Amino acid sequence: MKNICAIFFILLLSTKANAEGFFDNTIFGIAFINQNVDIEVTGTNAGSFSDSGSGLGLYLDKYYKKKYRFNSTLSYVTYDTFDITELIFSADYLVPVSPQISFFGGAALGGALQTFSDSSASDGALGAVYGVQLGGIVFINNNLMLEAGYRLRPTSIETEITGSTDIVTIDDLSETYISLLLMF
Repeated sequence: MKNICAIFFILLLSTKANAEGFFDNTIFGIAFINQNVDIEVTGTNAGSFSDSGSGLGLYLDKYYKKKYRFNSTLSYVTYDTFDITELIFSADYLVPVSPQISFFGGAALGGALQTFSDSSASDGALGAVYGVQLGGIVFINNNLMLEAGYRLRPTSIETEITGSTDIVTIDDLSETYISLLLMF
């Protein structure tokens, strides 16, 4: 198993290893995500506050003509009393600064599942997520990239907590992230 992993890693770092067909200019990646949410509670425990959570995202990107990128992201972010799972699809326009560095901006649309649980109750809700993103990409070699960015994601995911009169509404899922991406 160690030999197979070593061979796979060497192939990824090799500048001559390229797939053909669908996988040309296709990127798989993993991201560390720091997400901030604005929360409004109505009912018995009424109030507003912000919270921060962290998690991971899995990426599948497809590049066209070195100017456009289409992306799908599945992410999971944990907080103290709830978790958020997102499936987002986005399109970006790339602005190359040099052969190794590009900036991008784009729009996104998808859905999020918020799962709330603490010692007294648990519940969840599904909501739409949309927004914009900005960031930069550093191409380390033909198969390895590093990406960092900011995503502005307004939303309105409303969860009615079972056994309570409280309604928890998440108004914002904005996040910063850093990704390591493998290109084939």
